Amino acid sequence: MIDRSFCGVTSILLTLCLGLVGPLPALGQAPVTLVSGELLEGSISWEGPTLFGFSAETAGVLTVVVRAADEADLFLLVTDADGQPLPEGRSDQDLGGDAGAEQFAVTLPRAGSYQVRVETFGGGEGSFKIGVSWLPFPGLAVPADPDGSPSSATRIRVGQETRSDAIDGAKGDYWDWFVLKAEKGGTLTVTTRAEEGDLILEAFTPGEYAEALERSDQDLQGNSGNEAVTLIAEAGEEFYFKVSAFSAGASVPYRLQVGFIPN
Repeated sequence: MIDRSFCGVTSILLTLCLGLVGPLPALGQAPVTLVSGELLEGSISWEGPTLFGFSAETAGVLTVVVRAADEADLFLLVTDADGQPLPEGRSDQDLGGDAGAEQFAVTLPRAGSYQVRVETFGGGEGSFKIGVSWLPFPGLAVPADPDGSPSSATRIRVGQETRSDAIDGAKGDYWDWFVLKAEKGGTLTVTTRAEEGDLILEAFTPGEYAEALERSDQDLQGNSGNEAVTLIAEAGEEFYFKVSAFSAGASVPYRLQVGFIPN
């Protein structure tokens, strides 16, 4: 539950300020809106992370502070509207040796809707206080990446020709997203190949983009750009794939290919 006594205003104004009155939303429901300078109390249940929303009118720097009111071991994630963590968007510092003490500043690269997720290690329950501070900074804006999020993922098909692409972190192209739907049941294998540079390949289920279903940073055959993930797919099942560079600012041309063995 949220303790709105911290806002110091009437319940009517709180409805406008926070967007709703009542229990914290479950994962997948509209999150409570964080307002710069306001302090809220919240709690985590066994059902999953507690979500808060933040709307940015421009690029800028969001500072997030959370303190557990009990022994809960907390960590923070700041994500885009799809639930994809931003670069440097995770805090698990345990400040001062306190597992429930987290705070950090993260760059929001453009105007839009973002999420702040408060989570506990290993699940469980806990209560906390949270607040944010917002510094608008239009000069930090990075152009939108056409395939930089799950909602704009490039659709790929089994058996199509090898797709060539590139990561260029210096221009804000930190990663590429692809989506694939299995037309029938079988075994999917997605691979990357790069002549130079170090890549990471991850697979995700739809709507779950904070934790990878499978992750490859194996540097196959001694090549740091060669990665592969293998998945068992049911007919009609969809998967998302993310190709990123090990170093956030790196430029890495690569090739991606999909293999399939039917049941």
